[in-house]
Amino acid sequence: MSSEQRVARRREQFLDAAVEVFGTVGWAGSTVADLCRAAKLSPRFFYDEFPSREELFLATTDRIAAQVEQVVRDALATGGGDVRAQARHVLSALADYFIDDPRTVRVALMESLATPEFREQRRVLLASFVELTAHLMCPGGADRRSRLSAGLIVGGVAEVLIAGATANESRSRQDDLGSLVVHRSGADELVEHLTELFTAVARNFPAATPPTQPPGTGMNAL
Repeated sequence: MSSEQRVARRREQFLDAAVEVFGTVGWAGSTVADLCRAAKLSPRFFYDEFPSREELFLATTDRIAAQVEQVVRDALATGGGDVRAQARHVLSALADYFIDDPRTVRVALMESLATPEFREQRRVLLASFVELTAHLMCPGGADRRSRLSAGLIVGGVAEVLIAGATANESRSRQDDLGSLVVHRSGADELVEHLTELFTAVARNFPAATPPTQPPGTGMNAL
């Protein structure tokens, strides 16, 4: 490999390690040494790429945001149909993504509350998904009402995802919100319920041809 390829591979190793470490032991319980062990790279390589543990965390949530954006774009590109069909395709694709790797939920939605800088990045990320949801809900043009409705839906979905990510830590009943995200059958039920909810709300807004591509949902979307 070229030197550029080696640098890029090391960066990906650290990002993968960050998902594992931050997504299991958390921000407060981790150190640079933990991240280096998980990446199987020396601290020298860490500091060549990242000035601090904070910078790696921010880069990790950026990558998660980019992955989720791609999931949404792919779902919209292959979904077709009306607003209801679009919503079902997007929600099902997102459920698959988060069930496959619940560590991403802990990193992007839970550990991102640890510092003011992380919280601001989290705010921007969620706001970008509110904007996307509002445009799916109101293809004729998102307005204040559609953004408010979208914000309530996105906030609720975020809480359900957090419940799923912490389900193993809970002593509550097996039929609580967390179990809906942990198990595929429960996630299918949740997707159907959210599709119905989304469609019911969307009926209150002007109808138009649904978009084939969403507005940007990454950290630079707003």
